[in-house]
Amino acid sequence: MSSISRELLCLLAPLESLRSSDIKGITSIEELKKAKLDDHLTQYCIGEYKPAIITDNLFSFFRFTDKQAYLIIIDKQSDSNSELRRYNFYGLLDTYGKGKIVASCTTLSTDKIKKSINLTNVIITQGQAFILELCQFHTDYDESQDWWMRDPIYEIILSSYQDSNNDGIGDIQGLRQRLDYIQSLGMKTIWLTPIYPSPWKDYGYDISNFCDIDSRFGSLDDFRELIKDLHSRHMRIIIDFVPNHTANTHPWFQAALRNDPNYIDYYIWHEGKNNGKDLPTNWVGASGQHMWTYSPERKMYYLHQFLDSQPDLNFRNEKVMEEMKKILRFWLDMGVDGFRADAVRHLIENDQFRDEPLSKNAKDSDPEVMYDAYEHTETADQPDSYVLVRRWRKFFDEYAYKNNRDYIFLATEAYAQDIKKVMGHFALNREELGSDVSINFLITYYLDKEDDEKHGLALDKQLSEWHSNLPDHAWSNWCLGSHDSRRIATRLPQKELIDGFYMLLLLQSGTALVYYGDEIGMFDRPFKLEHREEFLDITAFNYGDEHAEEKTRDCQRTPMQWTDQLPYAGFTSGTSKPYLPLSDAWHEVNVEQQEKATRSHLKLFQQLVKLRQQSPFYGGNQKKVISTKELYAFIRWLDTNVYLIVINMNKIGQNPVTTDFMKLLKYKDKELLGEIVARSCNVLDDSPNGKEGNQINLNKLILQSSEAIVVKLQASAHDIPFCRP
Repeated sequence: MSSISRELLCLLAPLESLRSSDIKGITSIEELKKAKLDDHLTQYCIGEYKPAIITDNLFSFFRFTDKQAYLIIIDKQSDSNSELRRYNFYGLLDTYGKGKIVASCTTLSTDKIKKSINLTNVIITQGQAFILELCQFHTDYDESQDWWMRDPIYEIILSSYQDSNNDGIGDIQGLRQRLDYIQSLGMKTIWLTPIYPSPWKDYGYDISNFCDIDSRFGSLDDFRELIKDLHSRHMRIIIDFVPNHTANTHPWFQAALRNDPNYIDYYIWHEGKNNGKDLPTNWVGASGQHMWTYSPERKMYYLHQFLDSQPDLNFRNEKVMEEMKKILRFWLDMGVDGFRADAVRHLIENDQFRDEPLSKNAKDSDPEVMYDAYEHTETADQPDSYVLVRRWRKFFDEYAYKNNRDYIFLATEAYAQDIKKVMGHFALNREELGSDVSINFLITYYLDKEDDEKHGLALDKQLSEWHSNLPDHAWSNWCLGSHDSRRIATRLPQKELIDGFYMLLLLQSGTALVYYGDEIGMFDRPFKLEHREEFLDITAFNYGDEHAEEKTRDCQRTPMQWTDQLPYAGFTSGTSKPYLPLSDAWHEVNVEQQEKATRSHLKLFQQLVKLRQQSPFYGGNQKKVISTKELYAFIRWLDTNVYLIVINMNKIGQNPVTTDFMKLLKYKDKELLGEIVARSCNVLDDSPNGKEGNQINLNKLILQSSEAIVVKLQASAHDIPFCRP
């Protein structure tokens, strides 16, 4: 591939459309008027022109027709010391997500010419210019860049997955034994909750050493072997990054208690009011405690947004940020592929230390212990918290570039009801990149409702809120639950609905986050005060005994259910009890039984994971078709591939729902036919929807209560008016 000048690439834009500022630093409009377009470049001067990203540092635009598209990118920087810049072009032109370099101002290696570029992540260095021939995500999958977008991410609590040494606690070697199963799910990425040394007062989120493995799970050598195993299978690993706080046993905090001047400002201190007799503020944290605890060693209060054993780090101290970079570099050097940053909305507090107002929507909440009793105007979602996320994203990009690494993934967790605060973690714009996945909890918020409020209209409200607020440049994501929310099978008004929710999770546009055990429909295990010794989550008791059963997170964190065999469902041997009791339904709900069954939740889940890797589910268009109390349906399409997903939201025993989808999709022919591709387990084999491959008429689609189906339409998107802009 021969090199071409930046000035000549500017000629691919119509002169009458250019402003002098567009090409400042490259050339001038007067000079362009004198220049002639190279014969080699005329093939790219096609169809329509559309500006892309134009800034002081970049000039970019599209040339495109209905069948072909090019993106021309020209960096304006001339300073050799200029920093690496990243841009996101995804969503600017139709559903194009990838591009291959077909012309460049510099000579490129064969490897770079062959390698496609993900439009969400275009790295530009000083003076670069090139032309990308655009294509769809699914037509040019590149594992090195796209791995986090197409395939689901599987969240695992290591202590609850598989015990290998019979101490009742899951561990790294146990996880290695189950990698075949994880692969059989179609999972290419695992996400581990904290595995660091910890006093374990908060399931390992109280960390005493950020650069080691807790001995209950194994060793650093065990972890290296796990990474080696995963990478040999073309799998990835994400680990929890917990920047907000440390354990109170961490050496930094212990040094601060000794008044070591090097570490005092690693944490946040306050003398308190009334000569130290009163707390500095009225702030109440997310773990049922006031946010301030008195230190007799320092005769001051320290801040903790969670337990008093989890003192908050002070990110206004740049040394703390540098420590975090060292920690991230440690794990990246070992081969970790990405991170899920925990509790990012709590990273920074207003340093004016003002009291927070009571919430108008939480009249029955005890302000002494309940987090939702307050409007957290001073301690959550502060502007500088978003800045920290963007700085970590930039750090990862620079690390990957300098070390020739595959894409480094960043997810952020911000439990906020205000959707705009969640969206803020993605990015400010197409130049200031942030989180790849700002985790979407809206389906879990829907599941928080009372059963009679869990219907299609309420579901649509949550899904639409996400879609309507998602920035054009952001990649979507979905989850049904996590280690912090009760399991979906327990919270659905009808357990059979879980298959329909698998379809929502796996077939909507975006990355799917899957909580271990949800693929088999595991249930919560209730914890009762009469068996207080079974509780591990001590946080639950901070709210008072009357709230402990409701507040404990032990219910959804019970061990994985592998078999129906005594004594402990294959999680551990009989020599030691599991560290948490098994869910009561393990005899009926387990992997072994569902693998043997002709039809099961697990088998449908595996089927849907395979389906999502194809067009139009990976990178195609999406649109809601209908939402009523009884029904929710959406459509996915790209070119000739059109799929309809329909979920009957009714409880078992109610009348079937009949729908004319031909009318809803505005299809004009005599009939609209479709082929059953997937169906929920409760669809009977002898019904019209009962077998994959069955042809059905969508003029009169009948679904029984809690049934869900995926239908491939026997019509092109071009023939369906509903699919047009």
